[in-house]
Amino acid sequence: MKLLFITLFAIPFLWAQPQNENHIPYIETSAEADSLVVPDEIYLSIELRESDERKNVSVEQLEKRLLETLLELKIDIEKQLKLADLSSNIKNYFLRRKDIKKSKRFELKVFDASTAGLVLAALEENGVSNVRLAKTDYSKLEELKLQLLGEAVIKAKAQANAMAEPLGQKVEKALFISDNIHSGFVGYRQNTLEEVVIAYEMNMKEVAVPEIQFKPQKIQVNVKVRFRLNN
Repeated sequence: MKLLFITLFAIPFLWAQPQNENHIPYIETSAEADSLVVPDEIYLSIELRESDERKNVSVEQLEKRLLETLLELKIDIEKQLKLADLSSNIKNYFLRRKDIKKSKRFELKVFDASTAGLVLAALEENGVSNVRLAKTDYSKLEELKLQLLGEAVIKAKAQANAMAEPLGQKVEKALFISDNIHSGFVGYRQNTLEEVVIAYEMNMKEVAVPEIQFKPQKIQVNVKVRFRLNN
Protein backbone atom coordinates (compact mmCIF):
# COMPACT_ATOMS: atom_id res chain seq x y z
CA MET A 1 0.00 0.00 0.00
CA LYS A 2 2.89 2.38 0.71
CA LEU A 3 4.34 1.88 -2.77
CA LEU A 4 0.98 2.57 -4.40
CA PHE A 5 0.61 5.83 -2.46
CA ILE A 6 3.98 7.13 -3.61
CA THR A 7 3.20 6.39 -7.27
CA LEU A 8 -0.13 8.19 -7.17
CA PHE A 9 1.44 11.17 -5.47
CA ALA A 10 4.19 11.56 -8.09
CA ILE A 11 1.88 11.59 -11.13
CA PRO A 12 0.20 14.98 -10.46
CA PHE A 13 3.58 16.56 -9.79
CA LEU A 14 5.08 15.42 -13.10
CA TRP A 15 1.98 16.45 -15.00
CA ALA A 16 1.88 19.94 -13.50
CA GLN A 17 5.45 20.88 -14.42
CA PRO A 18 5.04 21.22 -18.22
CA GLN A 19 1.73 22.96 -17.70
CA ASN A 20 3.51 25.84 -15.98
CA GLU A 21 6.03 26.13 -18.85
CA ASN A 22 3.25 26.30 -21.43
CA HIS A 23 1.75 29.32 -19.67
CA ILE A 24 4.85 31.49 -20.26
CA PRO A 25 3.74 34.31 -22.58
CA TYR A 26 5.86 34.36 -25.72
CA ILE A 27 5.94 35.54 -29.31
CA GLU A 28 7.52 33.54 -32.15
CA THR A 29 8.76 34.99 -35.41
CA SER A 30 11.01 34.01 -38.30
CA ALA A 31 13.28 36.11 -40.49
CA GLU A 32 15.76 35.65 -43.29
CA ALA A 33 18.89 37.40 -44.52
CA ASP A 34 20.71 36.93 -47.80
CA SER A 35 23.62 38.17 -49.88
CA LEU A 36 24.92 37.74 -53.43
CA VAL A 37 28.46 36.49 -53.95
CA VAL A 38 30.69 35.60 -56.89
CA PRO A 39 33.44 32.97 -56.83
CA ASP A 40 36.86 34.04 -55.58
CA GLU A 41 38.48 30.62 -56.06
CA ILE A 42 38.45 29.41 -59.67
CA TYR A 43 40.00 26.08 -60.61
CA LEU A 44 41.03 25.46 -64.22
CA SER A 45 41.85 21.97 -65.48
CA ILE A 46 44.70 22.05 -68.00
CA GLU A 47 45.44 18.86 -69.93
CA LEU A 48 48.61 18.35 -71.96
CA ARG A 49 48.39 15.56 -74.54
CA GLU A 50 50.91 14.57 -77.18
CA SER A 51 48.13 13.41 -79.46
CA ASP A 52 46.90 17.00 -79.73
CA GLU A 53 50.02 18.14 -81.55
CA ARG A 54 50.64 17.28 -85.24
CA LYS A 55 54.32 18.21 -85.06
CA ASN A 56 55.20 15.63 -82.41
CA VAL A 57 55.50 18.11 -79.58
CA SER A 58 56.17 16.21 -76.38
CA VAL A 59 54.31 16.62 -73.11
CA GLU A 60 57.53 17.97 -71.63
CA GLN A 61 57.63 20.74 -74.24
CA LEU A 62 53.98 21.55 -73.64
CA GLU A 63 54.63 21.68 -69.91
CA LYS A 64 57.47 24.12 -70.49
CA ARG A 65 55.15 26.34 -72.52
CA LEU A 66 52.59 26.15 -69.75
CA LEU A 67 55.01 27.16 -67.01
CA GLU A 68 56.54 29.99 -69.05
CA THR A 69 53.09 31.35 -69.89
CA LEU A 70 51.96 31.33 -66.27
CA LEU A 71 55.15 33.02 -65.09
CA GLU A 72 54.65 35.77 -67.66
CA LEU A 73 51.19 36.34 -66.14
CA LYS A 74 52.77 36.72 -62.66
CA ILE A 75 51.10 33.57 -61.35
CA ASP A 76 52.70 31.83 -58.39
CA ILE A 77 53.03 28.36 -59.87
CA GLU A 78 54.31 26.86 -56.61
CA LYS A 79 51.13 27.79 -54.76
CA GLN A 80 48.53 27.90 -57.52
CA LEU A 81 49.49 25.05 -59.85
CA LYS A 82 49.49 21.37 -58.98
CA LEU A 83 49.76 18.12 -60.90
CA ALA A 84 46.38 16.39 -60.99
CA ASP A 85 47.05 13.37 -63.21
CA LEU A 86 49.78 11.66 -65.24
CA SER A 87 49.11 8.84 -67.69
CA SER A 88 50.25 7.13 -70.88
CA ASN A 89 48.48 5.03 -73.46
CA ILE A 90 49.80 1.58 -72.55
CA LYS A 91 47.47 -0.10 -75.06
CA ASN A 92 49.19 1.66 -77.96
CA TYR A 93 52.54 0.59 -76.58
CA PHE A 94 51.69 -3.12 -76.79
CA LEU A 95 50.08 -2.81 -80.21
CA ARG A 96 52.60 -0.56 -81.95
CA ARG A 97 55.53 -0.34 -79.54
CA LYS A 98 56.54 2.94 -81.18
CA ASP A 99 53.65 5.19 -80.33
CA ILE A 100 53.24 5.90 -76.61
CA LYS A 101 50.85 8.78 -76.05
CA LYS A 102 51.49 10.52 -72.76
CA SER A 103 49.33 13.10 -71.04
CA LYS A 104 49.52 15.32 -67.99
CA ARG A 105 46.73 17.16 -66.27
CA PHE A 106 47.27 20.18 -64.06
CA GLU A 107 44.90 22.13 -61.86
CA LEU A 108 45.39 25.88 -61.72
CA LYS A 109 43.83 28.05 -59.03
CA VAL A 110 43.12 31.72 -59.76
CA PHE A 111 41.19 34.24 -57.75
CA ASP A 112 39.07 36.19 -60.22
CA ALA A 113 37.35 35.73 -63.54
CA SER A 114 39.50 38.25 -65.43
CA THR A 115 42.68 36.31 -64.59
CA ALA A 116 41.00 33.11 -65.76
CA GLY A 117 40.28 34.82 -69.08
CA LEU A 118 43.88 35.97 -69.47
CA VAL A 119 45.17 32.47 -68.74
CA LEU A 120 42.80 30.94 -71.26
CA ALA A 121 43.84 33.33 -74.02
CA ALA A 122 47.58 33.12 -73.31
CA LEU A 123 47.60 29.32 -73.22
CA GLU A 124 45.61 29.15 -76.45
CA GLU A 125 48.16 31.42 -78.11
CA ASN A 126 50.98 29.12 -76.99
CA GLY A 127 49.39 25.91 -78.21
CA VAL A 128 47.79 24.71 -74.98
CA SER A 129 44.10 24.54 -75.73
CA ASN A 130 42.68 21.78 -73.51
CA VAL A 131 41.52 24.04 -70.69
CA ARG A 132 38.20 23.75 -68.91
CA LEU A 133 36.56 25.03 -65.78
CA ALA A 134 36.81 22.36 -63.06
CA LYS A 135 35.04 24.08 -60.18
CA THR A 136 34.57 27.36 -58.32
CA ASP A 137 34.28 28.19 -54.63
CA TYR A 138 33.78 31.13 -52.30
CA SER A 139 36.48 31.27 -49.63
CA LYS A 140 34.55 33.31 -47.03
CA LEU A 141 31.36 31.26 -47.13
CA GLU A 142 31.26 30.20 -43.45
CA GLU A 143 32.15 33.71 -42.29
CA LEU A 144 29.35 35.14 -44.40
CA LYS A 145 26.82 32.61 -43.05
CA LEU A 146 27.59 33.63 -39.47
CA GLN A 147 27.16 37.28 -40.39
CA LEU A 148 23.82 36.58 -42.07
CA LEU A 149 22.60 34.57 -39.06
CA GLY A 150 23.27 37.58 -36.84
CA GLU A 151 21.42 39.88 -39.22
CA ALA A 152 18.47 37.49 -39.36
CA VAL A 153 18.20 37.30 -35.55
CA ILE A 154 18.26 41.10 -35.29
CA LYS A 155 15.53 41.26 -37.92
CA ALA A 156 13.47 38.65 -36.04
CA LYS A 157 13.68 40.67 -32.83
CA ALA A 158 12.63 43.85 -34.64
CA GLN A 159 9.62 42.00 -36.05
CA ALA A 160 8.72 40.69 -32.60
CA ASN A 161 8.92 44.20 -31.11
CA ALA A 162 6.74 45.57 -33.91
CA MET A 163 4.05 42.96 -33.16
CA ALA A 164 4.22 43.25 -29.36
CA GLU A 165 4.18 47.05 -29.08
CA PRO A 166 0.53 47.53 -30.17
CA LEU A 167 -0.43 45.08 -27.42
CA GLY A 168 1.36 47.13 -24.76
CA GLN A 169 3.94 44.42 -24.19
CA LYS A 170 7.70 44.24 -24.51
CA VAL A 171 9.96 41.56 -25.85
CA GLU A 172 12.33 40.05 -23.31
CA LYS A 173 14.97 37.31 -23.58
CA ALA A 174 14.86 34.60 -26.23
CA LEU A 175 13.45 31.23 -25.19
CA PHE A 176 14.26 29.35 -28.38
CA ILE A 177 16.40 29.97 -31.50
CA SER A 178 16.67 27.75 -34.56
CA ASP A 179 18.32 28.19 -37.95
CA ASN A 180 15.86 26.51 -40.27
CA ILE A 181 17.20 26.95 -43.79
CA HIS A 182 20.67 27.37 -45.23
CA SER A 183 20.92 28.07 -48.94
CA GLY A 184 24.64 27.83 -49.53
CA PHE A 185 27.04 28.58 -52.34
CA VAL A 186 26.90 25.76 -54.88
CA GLY A 187 29.47 27.00 -57.36
CA TYR A 188 30.18 25.65 -60.81
CA ARG A 189 31.32 22.07 -61.12
CA GLN A 190 32.96 20.43 -64.16
CA ASN A 191 31.51 22.84 -66.69
CA THR A 192 33.17 23.98 -69.87
CA LEU A 193 34.14 27.62 -69.93
CA GLU A 194 31.55 28.22 -72.63
CA GLU A 195 28.78 27.42 -70.14
CA VAL A 196 29.79 30.41 -68.04
CA VAL A 197 28.91 33.93 -69.17
CA ILE A 198 31.70 34.90 -71.61
CA ALA A 199 32.05 37.95 -73.85
CA TYR A 200 34.70 38.02 -76.57
CA GLU A 201 36.39 41.18 -77.83
CA MET A 202 37.56 40.32 -81.34
CA ASN A 203 40.71 41.96 -82.64
CA MET A 204 42.38 40.82 -85.86
CA LYS A 205 45.88 41.81 -84.65
CA GLU A 206 45.65 40.36 -81.17
CA VAL A 207 44.43 37.16 -79.60
CA ALA A 208 40.87 37.51 -78.37
CA VAL A 209 40.77 37.65 -74.56
CA PRO A 210 37.53 36.23 -73.18
CA GLU A 211 35.93 38.30 -70.45
CA ILE A 212 34.57 35.65 -68.12
CA GLN A 213 31.76 36.71 -65.81
CA PHE A 214 30.29 34.42 -63.18
CA LYS A 215 26.65 34.86 -62.33
CA PRO A 216 26.24 35.87 -58.67
CA GLN A 217 24.79 33.23 -56.38
CA LYS A 218 22.53 33.90 -53.42
CA ILE A 219 23.51 32.87 -49.89
CA GLN A 220 20.44 32.79 -47.66
CA VAL A 221 19.74 31.86 -44.05
CA ASN A 222 16.44 31.65 -42.18
CA VAL A 223 15.98 31.69 -38.40
CA LYS A 224 13.07 31.12 -36.07
CA VAL A 225 13.15 32.83 -32.65
CA ARG A 226 10.76 32.60 -29.70
CA PHE A 227 10.89 35.59 -27.34
CA ARG A 228 9.40 35.84 -23.88
CA LEU A 229 6.86 38.62 -23.36
CA ASN A 230 6.47 40.60 -20.17
CA ASN A 231 3.11 40.25 -18.40
